[in-house]
Amino acid sequence: MVASATPILWDVRIYVAFSSSGLFGSTQTYPLHHPLQHILSNGEMLRAVQERCRGVEFIGQTDVEAPATTLANIESQRDTLDGVLYFGDLPDGLLETGLPIVAVYPLWSQWQYPYLAYEGERVLTATLPVIPDASEATFSARLDHIADEVRAVQAVARMKGRKVLIITDKPVLGQYEPTGLQLEAEGWDAYEEHYLANLSHLGAEAIARPQSEMVARMKQVDETQAARVAEEWVEDATGVEGTNETQIRDSAKLYLVMREMLDDYEADAITTEGYGVFMNYADGPIPSQGMPSSQLCTDGFVATSETLVDSLITQQLGLFVTGSTGFNGDYIVDEDNNKAYIGHCECPFNPWGDDRRAPYVIRNLPQWPIEEQEKGGASAQVLLPAAETVTVAKVSVHDRKLSLFSGETVDGEKLFPGWYDILCRTKLAIDTDARKLLQILDWRTFGNHRVAFYGDHRERFKSLARLMEYEVVEKDR
Repeated sequence: MVASATPILWDVRIYVAFSSSGLFGSTQTYPLHHPLQHILSNGEMLRAVQERCRGVEFIGQTDVEAPATTLANIESQRDTLDGVLYFGDLPDGLLETGLPIVAVYPLWSQWQYPYLAYEGERVLTATLPVIPDASEATFSARLDHIADEVRAVQAVARMKGRKVLIITDKPVLGQYEPTGLQLEAEGWDAYEEHYLANLSHLGAEAIARPQSEMVARMKQVDETQAARVAEEWVEDATGVEGTNETQIRDSAKLYLVMREMLDDYEADAITTEGYGVFMNYADGPIPSQGMPSSQLCTDGFVATSETLVDSLITQQLGLFVTGSTGFNGDYIVDEDNNKAYIGHCECPFNPWGDDRRAPYVIRNLPQWPIEEQEKGGASAQVLLPAAETVTVAKVSVHDRKLSLFSGETVDGEKLFPGWYDILCRTKLAIDTDARKLLQILDWRTFGNHRVAFYGDHRERFKSLARLMEYEVVEKDR
C-alpha cells in the first residue's frame, strides 16, 4: 500500500536475576539415577525466553545473585528500567520499587513457599522446571506463557510517551463517547479531567486537532497518489458495491491525510469523528474513514472512528500483546439467540494480526439516503471468518476497569437475511453466554462499543490489567 510503513516498536529494558541454579536438596541425587538427563542452566532458561521476546533488552546476569545485589542494581538503574524478570521467590524490597515484575518459579531448583503470595501487586507469575517436562509441548507452552507475561510488561511500558491524535471540534474526547449515561454522575468537565488524568497515568497524551485542519489538508493531496491508493484498494477487494471511483478516491485522500497528520504530530494512533458527524459536517460532508481506518489498522497503526478513545486504548494494548488492532464496533446483546454482535464500517484486513488477509468488499455508507447512496466515501465490509474463538475487550480509562468476555464466531448470514445490509457493513456474530452478559451489562462504565480480537487472549488482557492496576470485569463469568 502506498505510504505504508511498519510502526516503530520501542525496545524496553527488563532487569533479570536468578536466586538459585540447578537442583537443590535431595533432588541433587537425581543425576545419579538419570545421568543422561539434561538439567537446564540459568543461561539456557534465559535464552529460551529471549528467543520469544522481540524488542526486549534483558539487563543483568545468569549467575545466582544475592537479593541485596539485585536491589542495589535495580535502584541504580531505576529510571531506565521498564520491569523485572525474577527467577525465584521475590526478595523483600523488590515490590517497593514500583516496577512491574514477572516472577518465575524455577521448579525443582527451590521450594515454592511463599511464591505466589502477591495478590494485589503488579506481579505476574509463571513456572519453568530445570528438569524439562517429558512433553515438549508442555515445556514449550511454559516458555510461551513467560513470553506472554513479558509482553504484558512490554505493552505497559510502550504506553509511556504514546501520543493519541483526536480529530474533533469538541475537544478532547469528541462527540460519541462519553455517552450521556457515562456523564450522568459528574458532567463533561469533571469526567474529562478525570479521564485525562488517568490517561496520563498510563503514560499517554491526547492531542486534539479541529476537523477543519484535516479537511484543508485533504484539498492539498496529490490526485495521482490518491488514485494509486484507490486502485490498490479495488485490486485487493473481492468487489465494489454501491460506491464509485470518485468516492473511493476521496476516502484515499483521507487515508493519506491521516498518515500525514500522524507523522506531523509524531502521534502513534489516530481517531476521527467519522460517520454521522462527517456526514453532517458544516462545510460539506467529509468522506468516510471506513477504508482509511481499515488500511491504517492493517498497516499496524491504531485508527478508529467516532473519537472512541477507550476503544483506541483497548486496540493499542491489544496490538502490543496480540499483534492485531482488533475489530472495534457498536455492541449488541441478543439474549434470545444467545449471541453478541459487533458492527462498524471499518476493520483491519488482517484480523489475526499476521500475514493472513480476510476478503473485503468496498461499500458505500449505509446511513446515506436511498437517492444518495453513492455519496459519503468508501467503507469496508470485511468478511470475518466464522468458527473461531474471539476475545472481546473494552478498557474504561475513566473508571480504570477492563471488560472481558469470549466466544466463538458464527456466520451472521445464517442468522439474519441480508446480514451485511443491516446497520454497519462489517459485523461479527459471537456465540457466547448472552444471558449472563445482559444481566451485568454496564453501559455506564464501558459505553456502547467493544473490541473483538481473534484468538483466546483473555489471560493476556488480565495480565495487562494487573500491571495497569485495572479491575477486571469478566462479563461471561
